[in-house]
Amino acid sequence: MEHNHIASIGRLSKKENIASVEHDTKTSALVLESLEPFPGYHGTTVPDRTDPRSLFLVTNTLYNEDKIIRAIQSVKKNYSFNFDGAPGLISLYNEPAGVIRLKYMHYQQVGELAAAFQEAGITFMKARKVSEYSSIIKITKYFSVNKVSEGIYNDESWKEMYYLHVPVEMNWNAFEKITESIKHNVEDNNFDAALMTMYDQNGVLDFVRIYDEQCCQGKLLYIYEKYLEAIRYLND
Repeated sequence: MEHNHIASIGRLSKKENIASVEHDTKTSALVLESLEPFPGYHGTTVPDRTDPRSLFLVTNTLYNEDKIIRAIQSVKKNYSFNFDGAPGLISLYNEPAGVIRLKYMHYQQVGELAAAFQEAGITFMKARKVSEYSSIIKITKYFSVNKVSEGIYNDESWKEMYYLHVPVEMNWNAFEKITESIKHNVEDNNFDAALMTMYDQNGVLDFVRIYDEQCCQGKLLYIYEKYLEAIRYLND
């Protein structure tokens, strides 16, 4: 059953290059940052802008998501600056590490925020130099999307973000290979892709998330059909 509107907690999985923050964040906690928020998209706006940028406060234990979400709720009640926070998971030194992903913040505000989280019972790894590396990043957050055509949804609060409903779960390796193949075989391959899931009353819904500032419906339909073709081929 196709939904005209979906509002759901979901999980986004993407691969980005991250490293320790070089700016002064006024905290002894380990803070990493995304060096290129949408690595598959090479427009004129996103790669050049430094704010907002995703920052990651690295926790010293793998807290459950509810604890992190409750801590974010608690901090937001008392914190004077607006920010967006979400629980996440990265790979650090080849081991899973919990993070609080932060957006819409200045570097110098991070220290005050980290202290507020510590008061809420969240503790962090100590700051250290982390050289640039590639990690799959998993973020759990709330999504609200509207249907624009069969199987294609648009984010209510971020118009450049689209979601293509696919019929099966893809593991990261299969998704990455399919995406690379599509990018090598389409004329306009300037888009960033990620995996995500949302939920409805029947269970899990699988999507490919597309970021493209210049996307039109024709391009989206073409990319969508290419993903569906590749999935059908995998299942044959």
